[in-house]
Order: sequence, then C-alpha cells, then structure tokens
Amino acid sequence: MHEPRPFLETDAMRIPHLACSLLAALAVAPTIALASADEQALIDLENRLSEANRTGDVDFVMRIEDENYTLTNSRALVSHRADDIEELRKRDPRYDVFHTHDMQARVYGDTGIVIGIVSLKGTSAGKPFEADLRFTDTFVKRDGEWKIVAAQVTKIEK
Repeated sequence: MHEPRPFLETDAMRIPHLACSLLAALAVAPTIALASADEQALIDLENRLSEANRTGDVDFVMRIEDENYTLTNSRALVSHRADDIEELRKRDPRYDVFHTHDMQARVYGDTGIVIGIVSLKGTSAGKPFEADLRFTDTFVKRDGEWKIVAAQVTKIEK
C-alpha cells in the first residue's frame, strides 16, 4: 500500500493555474458551438442553393447571391449573378440532379468557406450532360445573413 503524497507548496501554486485553464476552456466553449452552428448553416445553405438551382427558384438565388457574386467555372470563364439569374429564368441548363455532397465548412469571423463536390445531370441546349465538380464557395455574413460572394468549380475527370 502506498502512502499518500504530502501536499506541497508547488501543488498550491498549480490550483489557480488549473482554475484559470478551466475558466478559459469554458469561455471558449460557446465560440466553438457558434462556429459549429455557422458551419452547419453554411452546409444547409449549400443544400438549399442546390435545390434552388435544380428547381429554377430565381427568388432564392437572388436573395442568397451577393450583387457582386462571381463564378469561375470549369472552363476558367467568369460569370456573374445576372448570368445565373438568366440561366435560371430560361431553365437552360435544366438540372435533373444538382446534388452537393462531401462538404466541409470553415468559418473565419464573418467569412465562410465551403468545399465539396456537386454532382450534376441534365440537359443544356437540348443535349444531355453529366458531371461531378469540386467546388469552393465563399460566403460573407451581412446583417446576420450569409451571402455567397464567389464560387469556383473544377471538373473531376473520371
């Protein structure tokens, strides 16, 4: 049987340090939870944006895309919010599948970045297409609402 270790003066000095460490961890916990909530909100927003593109929901896309939104597409061409709106109104391309998956979100203050894969299937100019694209979307939080400000996609070769 071991004899208990005597309480030393150095042990007494550790108590305030441990208490401060515990308080600091508790203070950070809400920030971690908030970041997770924002990250989940961005993932949810990506899914809603995909559904809006699939169904042609112009109003939703207009509300979520910033007025200065740009997309760098898989051919390295840059398009803008007005281009997205025009395509949605014309319904060309028309998507049977517009599915975002394998997403990860990161939040840095009022800026959020989502990376993932979007699987597409549909018709464009009457011709069928199917593609998987890796994407990076950048969001900014304004007045409590996330707006997508930039996107970039790269085709995944099969």
